[in-house]
Formats: sequence, structure tokens, C-alpha cells
Amino acid sequence: MTLLFILALNFAVSWFNCYSIGGIWTESKALGGFPRLLAWCGAIQAAIGFSSVFGFLMGYALHVTGHLPPQVATGAMSLWYLLVIVPLLGTGLIITIQSWIAAFRERSLLNMGTAAYNTFAQLHNMYGAIDGIADAMSGVGRLFDGDSEDSGGALALFAIALAVAALASGIVLTVILIRRYAGRLPLPQREVSKTAARYA
Repeated sequence: MTLLFILALNFAVSWFNCYSIGGIWTESKALGGFPRLLAWCGAIQAAIGFSSVFGFLMGYALHVTGHLPPQVATGAMSLWYLLVIVPLLGTGLIITIQSWIAAFRERSLLNMGTAAYNTFAQLHNMYGAIDGIADAMSGVGRLFDGDSEDSGGALALFAIALAVAALASGIVLTVILIRRYAGRLPLPQREVSKTAARYA
């Protein structure tokens, strides 16, 4: 039950991130610089969140049907972790710093709470990465401990395919949602252009 709650929360948070990012996507593209960087950071975080849910669902379905050996499941999860941990920590750090800046400029309850949550999440992820990276590398290495080179290679390819499929699914859904919500908030330039055209 706890795992299902975490997965549902990850999915909901990732969807909300896409909704928020979509509202500023066009504007951030026009502005460039740090706003654009923040938009990309949010998109990456959303894609990782979605991929964690899709990866679990794919793995569970394959396991229930008897198509996913435990060794491959561990290897795929470990490989996925190694692929996402650096982008996760990097984008999380940028978002955390931005939340500190916002809280310093405007000491509202919302900004302070957001900064506190981002700080806790970032520290938790960084602390977990200390042991998580080593454990994940060991999990990937076990894929090649098969009885023969052929079996080890087949298991590795299976795990790679599963990890890549999970990541690709998360990225695709993120792109779809951001495009859906893009332009939700009107740009000042857009409003000026409409006004000028009206009186031309």
C-alpha cells in the first residue's frame, strides 16, 4: 500500500510539474537564460518521476506473467537508477537554489515551505546516492554473472531494454503534457500584439 501511494504521488507530482512548466514553457523559451534552465529542470524531474512509475508497472507485469527473472529486475532497476541519478541531483540542486532565492526575496509561508521541502528532498537524494550508486553498479554487474556469456548478454540486453523503455515512456508523456499545456498563460508580447492589431 505504501509503494502504491508513493507511485501515485510521483505520478501526480510529475503531472503537476508538466502543468506548471507548460504554462511558462513558451515564455521561458522567449526569455532564455535562467528561466529556460529552470523549465528544463522541471521537465527532466517530471520525466524521471513518470519513468519510475512506468518502470515499476512494466516490471510488475513482466514478473507476474513469468517473463522477468529477479536478476533482470534488479539489473534493470539498478541501470535505471544509474541513468537518472546525476540528472536528478543536478536539476534538483538548481531548483533548490532557486527556491532559496525566492524565499529570501519574499519570505512568504509558501516560499519558505517550498524551500524547506526542496532542501530536504535534495539532501535525502544526495545521501541516498552515496550507497545507492555503489549498490546499483553491483546490481548491473550481476547481469553478467550468468552461466555463459550468451546468457549473461541476453540478461543484460533485457535489462537495458526495460530501463530504456521506462525512460522513453516518461520522456514521451512529459513532452505530450508540456505541449498540451504550453501557451496556457498568455505572454505580454502576445497581448501587446493583439492590441496593436486591433487598432491597426
